[in-house]
Amino acid sequence: MKKLMTAFLAGALGLGVFGVGGSSINAAEIKPVAGSKKLAVLVDARKVKFDGGGPFVEDKRVQVPLRGIGEALGAKIGFDAQTVTYKKNGKSIKLTLGSKVAIVDGKSVTMDTVAKAINGRTYVPLRFVSENLGEKVTWDQVGNWVWIGSQEVPDIEEVTELQDIASFINYFQGNESLMEPYGEKISNARVVSFENMPVTIGKITIMDMWMVTDGDNYGIHVRFKGKKKLVMYYLSGMGDIRSRTGYVIEQPDGSNIAQFIINTAGDKAIYNDKKWKEYTMKNVDYFFLTGDEEYIKLISNPFQ
Repeated sequence: MKKLMTAFLAGALGLGVFGVGGSSINAAEIKPVAGSKKLAVLVDARKVKFDGGGPFVEDKRVQVPLRGIGEALGAKIGFDAQTVTYKKNGKSIKLTLGSKVAIVDGKSVTMDTVAKAINGRTYVPLRFVSENLGEKVTWDQVGNWVWIGSQEVPDIEEVTELQDIASFINYFQGNESLMEPYGEKISNARVVSFENMPVTIGKITIMDMWMVTDGDNYGIHVRFKGKKKLVMYYLSGMGDIRSRTGYVIEQPDGSNIAQFIINTAGDKAIYNDKKWKEYTMKNVDYFFLTGDEEYIKLISNPFQ
C-alpha cells in the first residue's frame, strides 16, 4: 500500500494539458483537446445498439436507423420501399421517405426534417418518432446523448454478474490490502464494460469514457456524477497497479469530467520504469475503483 500511496503522489505531479491530479477547474481554463464523446441514444438509461449504422446529426436533428429505434421503443414496425410505420399503445406514425408530411394517428403533420435512405439503410427523425409514440425525449449536451424515457441509471449489480476473484488476484500482487478494505477479505468481483455505461458504482455514477489528445499528450476523459473527485488505478497484471487522480472539470448540468493522464514521469521514480513514456492504454486491462463493498469493482478497458 505504501508503494501505491507514493505512486499516487507522483501521479499528482503530472502537469500540462491534463492538469494536476485532484484539482477542480472551470472548463474554460483548459487547453482544447482533440477527442469527443460519441453520439448515443439511450432508452430508459440503456444505450441502443444500432446494427449496421449508428445515429448521426443533420441540421441539428438526430437521425437513427428505422428498425433499431422501433425495436428499442417496443413498437410494431412496418416498412416497404417508400414508407415506414410504427404502432405502439394505440398510437401510429407513417413516414414517407423524402417527405416532410407524416401521418400521426390518422392526421397529417408537417415535420422539419424527413426520413431518408442512406447507403441502403433507412433513417428516421429520432425525436419526432419517439415523442409521437408517447416518449419523453431529452437532449444531453454535455454527454452528446439523447435520453428517451426514464433516466434512472441502473446499479452495477443489475448489469453485471458476480465473479470469483481468483481470475483477478494476479493484478494485486504486492498490493493485497486493496482487496481487503477494513481488514475483511473479498472473494468476488464485478466487471463493468463500456457497453454497461451509464452505471452506478457505489456512490458514483460512471456516465462515459473517451480518449483525448492535444497532439503531444494523451489522456482519458471520464464523465461521472456523485462526487467532486475521482481516483482510478490502472491494472496491467502481475501487481503493476498505477494510481491516477482525475483533473476535474465541472459541467453545467452538475456532472463532472475527470481528465486522467496515461503516463507520467512519476512512474519512473516509483516503479523504476525507465520506459514510462511507452506506457499506453494498450498496457491496461482494467480500471479499479476502491470502495467498501463486498466485491472488487473493475471497469474493463475499452481503449485497447
